[in-house]
Amino acid sequence: MPGLDVTSMLLSVDKLKTYFYTSEGVIPAVDDVSFRVDKGTILGIVGESGCGKSVTALSIMRLVPPPGRIVSGEIFFDGHDLLKLSDDQIRDLRGDRIAMVFQDPMTSLNPVFTIGNQISEILRVHKGDKRSKALDKAESLLQRVGIPDPARRIREYPHQLSGGMRQRVMIAMSIACEPALIIADEPTTALDVTIQAQILRLLKGLTESLNMALILISHDLGVIAEMADTVAIMYAGKIVEYAPTNELFASPLHPYTIGLLESIPRFEATREKRLRAIKGGVPKPSELPEGCKFNPRCKYIIERCMKEEPGLVDAGGGHLVRCWVDVKKFDL
Repeated sequence: MPGLDVTSMLLSVDKLKTYFYTSEGVIPAVDDVSFRVDKGTILGIVGESGCGKSVTALSIMRLVPPPGRIVSGEIFFDGHDLLKLSDDQIRDLRGDRIAMVFQDPMTSLNPVFTIGNQISEILRVHKGDKRSKALDKAESLLQRVGIPDPARRIREYPHQLSGGMRQRVMIAMSIACEPALIIADEPTTALDVTIQAQILRLLKGLTESLNMALILISHDLGVIAEMADTVAIMYAGKIVEYAPTNELFASPLHPYTIGLLESIPRFEATREKRLRAIKGGVPKPSELPEGCKFNPRCKYIIERCMKEEPGLVDAGGGHLVRCWVDVKKFDL
């Protein structure tokens, strides 16, 4: 990112492109994405399903499934160029210095191994702990993430735990080696509202107590407002707005961001100011429109939007936006 201090930077993603080569053609799932994450901070990545959020996360972890592959760009983490590391080197880094919490813990946990075995395996592989020591640490980790009776739970299997407990187990696994960065991909999607709040509080508390950085991927701007220091709004594989959280909520500059904010339910809403939805849906990556990718859904569209794709420009104070229109001229 231009003009930014690098001394506190932990992760830098620059002009990342991840494409999928399918029978329908080349799908630009992530297209020219750049952002940074500083030590001890939380970056929120927001967008509807199909915007490229999860593929961005998988690209950082070098876990993009075929037929996808990283085409170009740079990913620097703590001085390491992740795209130039060997498979063995990236495996050593994964789970140790960078960890990921996936959306559905039931598909991430192995159903035939106990919780204790799955957590202790990480410690044995990355830290060289003996089995008994690793199991003791696993029990302590379960206690740390708020699971009651951890001595019993480490002997149980994933199906014996509730959804909230399984997600806590995934978080325990992610912090086992005290990584510098955790990527949480919609970690509360399958949970009820009360458990969602508990999991988010847990993640924020661990970020602070362990001085970790966190990338929180979500479609919920309300969650991001509570959690993140900086927000990246993604649409059709691109970042369309990037700003400190307070700045973005106080002065959104992209029509898509404005639409997302207008769709958040508010208790004080009146008949005159009803909940608004963004018309249409995210286009298929194989059927992207010319010009600005948001133009079929945009209420501020001008002729230039139909022909030219805007670049990501600095609107001041590190607030970046990808738009031809100055939305400040409109009564929002």
